[in-house]
Amino acid sequence: MIKRFYIVIILLSASITAWSQTNNIESVLTEIEANNLTLKTLREANNAQKYANKEDITLSNPEVEFNYIWGANSPTKGKGLAVSQEFDFQTILGYKTGVAKKQNELIDIEYKRERINLLLEAKTLCYDLIYHNALYRELNERLSLAEKNVALFKKRFENGDASILELNKAKLDLALAKGEISNVEADRQEILSQLTILNGGKEIVLNSEEFDIIAPLPLFDVWYSEAEALNPVLEYARNEVELSEREIKLNRSAWAPKLSAEYSREWDDNAKLNGFKIGMSIPLWADANKVKSAKANAIAVESRKKELEINFYYQIKNDYEKSIILQKSAAETKVAVEQLSNLKYLGKALESGEITMLDYIVEVQMYYEARTMALEAERAYYMSLAKLSAYTL
Repeated sequence: MIKRFYIVIILLSASITAWSQTNNIESVLTEIEANNLTLKTLREANNAQKYANKEDITLSNPEVEFNYIWGANSPTKGKGLAVSQEFDFQTILGYKTGVAKKQNELIDIEYKRERINLLLEAKTLCYDLIYHNALYRELNERLSLAEKNVALFKKRFENGDASILELNKAKLDLALAKGEISNVEADRQEILSQLTILNGGKEIVLNSEEFDIIAPLPLFDVWYSEAEALNPVLEYARNEVELSEREIKLNRSAWAPKLSAEYSREWDDNAKLNGFKIGMSIPLWADANKVKSAKANAIAVESRKKELEINFYYQIKNDYEKSIILQKSAAETKVAVEQLSNLKYLGKALESGEITMLDYIVEVQMYYEARTMALEAERAYYMSLAKLSAYTL
């Protein structure tokens, strides 16, 4: 019963740690999305383009004419007023509105693609930062041990129980630990700087030192089905096909005559006249090749969509299989390092004189290389997973 209780506590602790880290990353991404200047600029530019796309979806402006006529040798003076309006079937039947609407949908999808790319960059930086945070913690532990060993051998040297060579080796180990920490800290600051740039100049705080618990991936078919439906590149291609079909209808309707109606009123000192005029513009020569051009474009767009679908399938399949391999490698490496760690025994063996300082340095170096390899494997897996699941951002 007690054993089962401890197991539940361990699982709950692991779950809380995983939730905490994920929650931290999500908070960072939310903050970056709100503050990123590139996305802000793109949103405003997109709004401007949407208004521009709607400029031609209404009828042309009505024309109003006024004339005043007089004769050089006649006291009679005449006045005239005319109001005319042109009508085209492209606008009346809503073809222009349909094209503009689809163009604006493409703008939204393009923004979604840019947003995902930017948040994916931020997410991979977060995983890189977690890796460096963990590495910084590990190296601080090594630094603490190195300082302890320097103090130990300094005391032994003063008591005549150790040579100057052993003391120098302990100092060298301490110098190496300090150098590695400095390098890691420099990398951490560079990552934080990149995140700050993405966050519109506002500093980011992410102190997580642990990656999520490595959970199994769902079956590929399940993963692909959702990714295909939400991927903005494929969504853009599908909407491009729909836009090309609407452009064909729009250009076909250009062959319909344009009608115009005019009301006029004229008057002079002797009479008042009212009139009504209907006109028609017959498109015999203008826009003769627009339908052919629209059809050719539709074929090209459809072909491009099929190419993107094929490329996406094999790309995501390759990323999925890569993630599976990296997931297994990360899990196995982490377990192996934790199970085969001799770090706590090395310190005791060094203090008791069972091993030399050189042996200790070699063993500690091997351990931290293995620990770094395990962290690198976890980082590689989560970066691969971030790319694979980018469509969920």
